[in-house]
Amino acid sequence: MRLKITLPYKTILDTDVQKITAPGSNGEFQILPKHIDATWSLRPGILHINTEKNPYYAISHGVAVKQGDTVYLVTMQAIAGESLSELSQTVEDTFKKIDEKERKAREVLIRLETETIRKFMELDT
Repeated sequence: MRLKITLPYKTILDTDVQKITAPGSNGEFQILPKHIDATWSLRPGILHINTEKNPYYAISHGVAVKQGDTVYLVTMQAIAGESLSELSQTVEDTFKKIDEKERKAREVLIRLETETIRKFMELDT
């Protein structure tokens, strides 16, 4: 069975797998090669695939579609890891970077809002 993991801007994985364990919106489920064609809604969690390199992926919300011998998994974010401990550290580091960028963006927005209010107050006088 072929697995293709796609983000909005690129395909990050296109490989043969024997089994996929995914976090579904109604609980964890598995997809095997002889499974019928179907569509699943995914929740944030850990995707486990039977492959030697990067068998774990932390994913955000998404959709999985099995069509014939191919499973298409589309998600907004996916972070690969060879082990759960490595993946945990990678996810933590990634979220720290995102939090820092969001904090900086909020600071810029606050400065812009403050400057706009100050300009409006000057117009009033």
